Amino acid sequence: MPPLHTCTILFTVFSLLRCPNSVSCYTILGGLDESTPAAPKKDESLITETLRHFSPPRQVELRIQTHEPTSGRVSMAGTLWEASPLLTDYITNPACPMEAFQRMRRIQDDATKPSTIVELGSGVGLASLAASLLGCRVYATDGSPSSIRSLEENFERYANDCPIAPHASMLEWGDVDAADSFIHNQLLGQLPDVVMASDVVYAHSARVELSSLVRRLCPRGHDGRVLIAHRWRANPADEESFFQSFDDEFDREEVGLEFFPEDAYYRTRSMIDMKYPMSIFEMRRKG
Repeated sequence: MPPLHTCTILFTVFSLLRCPNSVSCYTILGGLDESTPAAPKKDESLITETLRHFSPPRQVELRIQTHEPTSGRVSMAGTLWEASPLLTDYITNPACPMEAFQRMRRIQDDATKPSTIVELGSGVGLASLAASLLGCRVYATDGSPSSIRSLEENFERYANDCPIAPHASMLEWGDVDAADSFIHNQLLGQLPDVVMASDVVYAHSARVELSSLVRRLCPRGHDGRVLIAHRWRANPADEESFFQSFDDEFDREEVGLEFFPEDAYYRTRSMIDMKYPMSIFEMRRKG
């Protein structure tokens, strides 16, 4: 077996071949080796994303922070990770079959109840903002105070464009009391129509807490949906075990490739495990 540093180099080269843009490649690879300190730096900028399914297509600007200002390490919350634009593209696609998003396109009067969406690990809030622009009532959550500040700033920029302004809320995955308080005080006891997330399965240590929160927001007997977009990384089999852990209680379906952008990147299988680089899973409670 080659030494660890050799494996890291091989994975880095492979990732550079697969990543569609240099920024995403840099941020993903920068987070792989947490033992290597980075030079302190503060890296803030505005990025532009195109919501191609709106008519006409519209561009949104988001403030990101790729590195923490004091440590210089990759900012997990301040980076726009690759699966977030894919999740955004899917939920805004007119062909997306999910009722919560289809309903927003059929609304003809202000009395129709909007779909309630909760995003976990929202980061800079691209998917939440897109859902808000569709007319959904959106609660973007994150456990990082810096992320909440970014969310509030990004949402404020488009407050007048959203039928219902999105909310940014602190919500740590392992805090049961905070989760219950969020449901009762912010959701007013009404469970969400959709719990969505993207690129939240990278940290093995947080998966139990994430799984517990998903189940709390979509408990037995609730007809909500769970939607998770994921970018496969260093250990796909281990990452897939997270999704498989729901199979006893949820029906899980992988979104078809026909809903993905027509870009060769999304449709090129890995030479190592034969997976496409990203997947979206939709889940609902059994029975």
